Amino acid sequence: MKLTPPAISILGQDPNRKHRINANSFQQNAITTAHGWQYAAFYTAVPPSKTEPGCYVNIARRQVHPGVNNVETEWQVLTFEDYEQVHDDGHDTISIGVCEGDGTVHVAFDHHCDELKFRISKGGVARDISSHEWETSLFTETRHCLPGVEEGELVKEVTYPRFVNVGNELLFTYRTGQAGLGSDLLYKYSAATHEYTFLGQHLTGISNSPYINGIDYRQDKLHISWCYRNFVTPPNPVAADAHQQQAGPNGPENNYDLNYAFSDDQGVTWKSSQGRVLACMEGGEGVETTILPDAGARVFEIPMGSGILNQEGQAADWDGGVWVLNRERVDGEMMWIVYYRNPEGVWMRKMISGVLKPTETGSRGSVCVDRKGDVYLVLPGNSDASLNIMRARKEELYSRFEPVWMWDGFDGEPLVDVKRLETSDVLSMFTRTSEDVDGIRNVVVLDLLLTEV
Repeated sequence: MKLTPPAISILGQDPNRKHRINANSFQQNAITTAHGWQYAAFYTAVPPSKTEPGCYVNIARRQVHPGVNNVETEWQVLTFEDYEQVHDDGHDTISIGVCEGDGTVHVAFDHHCDELKFRISKGGVARDISSHEWETSLFTETRHCLPGVEEGELVKEVTYPRFVNVGNELLFTYRTGQAGLGSDLLYKYSAATHEYTFLGQHLTGISNSPYINGIDYRQDKLHISWCYRNFVTPPNPVAADAHQQQAGPNGPENNYDLNYAFSDDQGVTWKSSQGRVLACMEGGEGVETTILPDAGARVFEIPMGSGILNQEGQAADWDGGVWVLNRERVDGEMMWIVYYRNPEGVWMRKMISGVLKPTETGSRGSVCVDRKGDVYLVLPGNSDASLNIMRARKEELYSRFEPVWMWDGFDGEPLVDVKRLETSDVLSMFTRTSEDVDGIRNVVVLDLLLTEV
């Protein structure tokens, strides 16, 4: 049996940009749930009456239930009109995190090798909902540093901000540097002190840069997987903003290898798939303070030019397994690939059939796990406007992925509300629609009830 059609809610109209700025795979999170309320972040165009063709940051929220409910709960949307995003750059997305411990909502936005832009709500906003009208006055102005961390060089060149919940606390990570010459930093937010602490530089590039598929926390373990991208010196003359271009010599053709590490102390100590310590950011005799490219984190050797994309998808299941979604060129054809690490630490690689094949640089997909342990691939059509969902059942030992839903009319990289899926049978996906006859795209959330599979 396949899924019934989803409930679809429109958040707003997507800005008319050359480069997609809503629904990109590296947004963690574009959509998330805490304390029975769902939050989504998206850009809309500044009204035409304004002189600059910019975009506004919007944060929406709605109450959600275990089942699909698109009648009783409507989205409440607040818009920050005191800041305009002006560059047509697909990197400059919005990521949000909600700290469940103190009920603060965290927002990072508009970065491509740029100074940090960050806002945080008052405490309790995401816990004591009835006491707070959803309005911009709940949030700080745009800041260029994190609460508790002084402004400095570490926040001058930010790209790809991500949040991940670790119990009642919140982790924040981003790349510093540029494509091919970057490293990843990690901070921890405390619900008790309401401040961030810099944990360290957990991934370091040396004439390359790591690109993570995701960072997930489940069953008291933090999981991260990534590829590397080698640096290629651009031809002369080099523009001052060459490192901020949408494409160039440091593109996905230089991606290689799949690497993996986990932490069982919330990001301080990192271990290889076999359990060997790769790095401890607090230091120690004979231990590196960062994961270096030759540290031994590689789990699959994938040469450059193999077709893998950076930042595709990752998920952790309830038994200690880790799932990574990507693509590779196999016998001259691009194929969706799933890499799986079982609870014993053994990796395997599976090609996905029964769905349209990806292209080398087409829209990236997502992978997620429901509360029963079944695994879902959310795959956008790379040569059409379809959105496809495939499932592997835990009770069948994940022996096959089979299609369970397909719909047309979408044009984005679908992002899953992982937190909602942990406690309900609803798969909420954030994406955008295809352009209609009037040239309009909408930012939407799709809610699919998984109990009807």
